Amino acid sequence: MAATVNSALKFQVLAELLESEGTALICVDGQEVVTMAEGRGLEAMGVADRATLGNSLAAVFARSPEVLPVWRKCLSGERVRTESVHGEAYWLQLFHPLPGPDGAVAGAAMLAIDVTRDLTTMRQAQLLRELVNNVPTNVFAVDLRGICEVSEGGLLAEIGVRPGEYVGLNVFEAYGGVIPGLDEAMSAAFRGEQRVVEFSFGDQLYSQATLPRRDAQGNSAGAFCISTNITERRRDEELLRSQMRIIQEQKEAILRLSSPIIEVGHDALAVPLVGSIDGERAAIIMHGLLEAIVHKRARFAILDLTGVDTVDPTSAEHLIRIIHSVRLLGAQAIITGIRPPIAQIMAELGIDLSRLHTLRSLQDALRHCSESGAR
Repeated sequence: MAATVNSALKFQVLAELLESEGTALICVDGQEVVTMAEGRGLEAMGVADRATLGNSLAAVFARSPEVLPVWRKCLSGERVRTESVHGEAYWLQLFHPLPGPDGAVAGAAMLAIDVTRDLTTMRQAQLLRELVNNVPTNVFAVDLRGICEVSEGGLLAEIGVRPGEYVGLNVFEAYGGVIPGLDEAMSAAFRGEQRVVEFSFGDQLYSQATLPRRDAQGNSAGAFCISTNITERRRDEELLRSQMRIIQEQKEAILRLSSPIIEVGHDALAVPLVGSIDGERAAIIMHGLLEAIVHKRARFAILDLTGVDTVDPTSAEHLIRIIHSVRLLGAQAIITGIRPPIAQIMAELGIDLSRLHTLRSLQDALRHCSESGAR
């Protein structure tokens, strides 16, 4: 036996519906006389003072006479749906014929619903969709099963897809093998974490951010995927890195030229130092000098400080480190060209000069190397 809804329940539901500020119900008989006028929406529609029992339709809608033909069409037996604006509100109006005991039309009812808020939400959604479809990105929303529910974006055309075409598609089945790390990124989003994966499509490179998606209660509802084309950006980054490498190589070449390693005998090397000695320059000098000592089998390495402007604790430490490295290779390090101001600064810094083999000039160092080699 089919279940039926009792009249009391129907009346309760109708009463609660009409308590809404955005709902109104008006009924008329066959003579266009009002037989019912309920709902807080009557005031918003501007007919509350006239929609009283016994009033005529013409009186109720004196300010909106364009509604009368619609009422009369309904009284002729036709269901009608119209939309109208009252004040700042947008109303949906549903007209239904009311049959009498003999089945003939005995009156009509109009249910009016304020849909302004719904239309505003729809318009906002449409504007957002237009925005997404005009920016260089793709936006997808998937549920916990991986079923796509939203597929929009200005880059869809790049992969031959229309907006909305992916809706209903299971992204795991369609792209699990195409986008590396997609399954893990989606699982992370379902756990509330964000992931970024990169993948190639044709000759283009894309970056996809996968973000958590939650329902109104804050529970996981799936994921949002936002894809952008990073092909040009990656090319620019590679170009920049290449240019930086070239600049660094040129800088190192200049530093090497500013501290050339000169072979001054069959077993002696000389490095004339000019200017200051910072960490980068000291590293280049040490690397080049140690390689040259091994390659030339040199017994002496002369560091000439004639052109050094000043010495601070840092540059002195670099100098001592170079000397120790030379000694570890079995060669003798000789310091020449220490001018009085530099000697005074080194003494003030507490550098133990007795640990260094120092000579007055490069000529003295060359003479020392020659005599030592003859012995």
